[in-house]
Amino acid sequence: MPLDPRHRSHTLIDGPDRAPARSMLHSIGFDPEDLRRPLVMVVHSWIGTMPCNYTHRTLAQDVMRGVRAAGGTPMEVNTIAISDGVTMGTEGMKASLVSRELITDSIELAGMAYAFDAMVVIVGCDKTIPAGAMAAARLNIPSVILYSGSIAPGQLDGRDLTIQDVFEGVGSHAAGQISEEELTRIENAACPGAGSCGGQFTALHPVIWRDRRSPAFIVSGGSACATDASRAVLLPHRLRQIAGNSSSASQVLPLPRPIRATAGSNRS
Repeated sequence: MPLDPRHRSHTLIDGPDRAPARSMLHSIGFDPEDLRRPLVMVVHSWIGTMPCNYTHRTLAQDVMRGVRAAGGTPMEVNTIAISDGVTMGTEGMKASLVSRELITDSIELAGMAYAFDAMVVIVGCDKTIPAGAMAAARLNIPSVILYSGSIAPGQLDGRDLTIQDVFEGVGSHAAGQISEEELTRIENAACPGAGSCGGQFTALHPVIWRDRRSPAFIVSGGSACATDASRAVLLPHRLRQIAGNSSSASQVLPLPRPIRATAGSNRS
């Protein structure tokens, strides 16, 4: 039996008794036609403290454009992120693993409270990627997970650099093999723009695996850097493909099937 595209949001939106809810949504720009369409949560973890998720607010606008083109009504939801790379070696590192559960919980809470019909999660680091997957499994609604991309390689003296070269530079400086000035040159060149850590670290590994192995989650463009201009075109295009190649807002958004959560993917 086909899934009703408004299988959840009708309880939040429809009927005379829901007039107060509709009135409040009208006040932030949603007109009656918007509310007759499937409500799609577009969730991301933009934060001004780290490069991994720094492009998410911009990417969310592209995603929402694709959702509208496919016949849905997007609503933007924000959560937090903690950078291992920034906090490493300080007390702040203790917050990193804990943040995965908080991010999962916050996405689940918003998805349940606002009765979203579907979800698009933009992820970018080694805590938001599993958190997005865990939240999708808990909510058991049609979900798409989009990876925001890695940092492009830096350039110094004709060679590529990544954040790993900076860590190695710290060791080389401590061993007396390079000067502080050389370490500073490496530091300033290694990360030329926003994106996840540029290397086969714990952010990129699950992206590569899910791109190739998982039928439940669709992770698009894992190989494109975060600052690659093609992402502004790629994300709406992928969403139109997922929605049955529909570019007409008058057509009802056909959604991927729900995800059936297993005991292993739910909270304990």
